[in-house]
Amino acid sequence: MLVLSTGNGTHGFTYDSLLGEWVLTHRSITIPKRGVIYSLNDARQFDWPDGLWRYIDAIRQGKGQHPKQYSARYICSLVADFHRTLLYGGWCANPRPHLRLVYEGNPLAMLSEQAGGRASDGVRRVLSIAPEALHQKLPLFLGSPDDIAELESYGDVQQGGGKKYDV
Repeated sequence: MLVLSTGNGTHGFTYDSLLGEWVLTHRSITIPKRGVIYSLNDARQFDWPDGLWRYIDAIRQGKGQHPKQYSARYICSLVADFHRTLLYGGWCANPRPHLRLVYEGNPLAMLSEQAGGRASDGVRRVLSIAPEALHQKLPLFLGSPDDIAELESYGDVQQGGGKKYDV
């Protein structure tokens, strides 16, 4: 599947091998306002900041702003996790400053926003960040607008590099 935005919505195309071309199969994808799935690498939880810990603990128990319990789905591919988020809602993230703003964060942020979702570095809108360097890195949170707003309300959600791995 190819997901594309030219600045007027987010659309999905599926390759039809009989026709030999891409066919529009998902017109005007809209991320649900809220979901019940979150996606990030739980193996890194030893290095999560307090705000991220508190938020994930609350939504796992159904004690967040949404009364339902969230469940984790993590494929270990941000693009695949984001694709599911586009269609079903919730959020996906890489909370450590690992992704490149210009050619990873911004393209996904545009797709998210054009589908009615949000894209944040945990503090501010990704598309509002002026690049200072070509390979500038950032944490990235993508998904349903209400989920991302709630996550940001917990404050400290950006994961530091820590001493256990490089960023």
